[in-house]
Amino acid sequence: MLQNLNKLCVRLVFCMYAEDAGLFGKKNLFHDYIEQSTPQRLGRDLRDLFRILDMEETSRDPYEEEMLAAFPYVNGNLFGEAIVIPNFSEEAFHLLLNEACNFDWAQISPTIFGAIFESTLNPDTRRHGGMHYTSIENIHKVIDPLFLNEYREKFNEIMTIKTIKTRLTKLKNLQKELASLTFLEPRLLDMIQDLNRCA
Repeated sequence: MLQNLNKLCVRLVFCMYAEDAGLFGKKNLFHDYIEQSTPQRLGRDLRDLFRILDMEETSRDPYEEEMLAAFPYVNGNLFGEAIVIPNFSEEAFHLLLNEACNFDWAQISPTIFGAIFESTLNPDTRRHGGMHYTSIENIHKVIDPLFLNEYREKFNEIMTIKTIKTRLTKLKNLQKELASLTFLEPRLLDMIQDLNRCA
């Protein structure tokens, strides 16, 4: 049951973040969906929502309820597994609607979802699937010396150019150069996994 509660919390936090960050497209979409429910019905309504979020728009029933159909497909299988959702008390319902939904989740770094999602997985599933969250700090320990420091220096150099036209031209050229980069570093995964073990 604890695993189900963990997954439910991750999904609810994701929905609130997605709404505030504009990922759902329409303002207050999740809030309004919760608001039209009741404590007694919320578990069923959330199951319907999670089913929709896991389904590509082209595969959906054309007669799906309009409010549900407004939600976009979310890939990555976050909503794929059926979970047991406990009944909501009046207090829990109002806490979700009036407190959690009214918090500005867009100010939270999305990197937190890596750690949260990893915590909901069975350790064996995580190990066999190679699903390990790597902190930003550990990622930068690898990519900064490989290439990022060099491009930061180039950018800072360009920003010292006084002539606006020249600076813009050089920035556009740097942007094109960055966009054309392709990396293949077979040792990168091993390095990141070593850093994860040390962290």
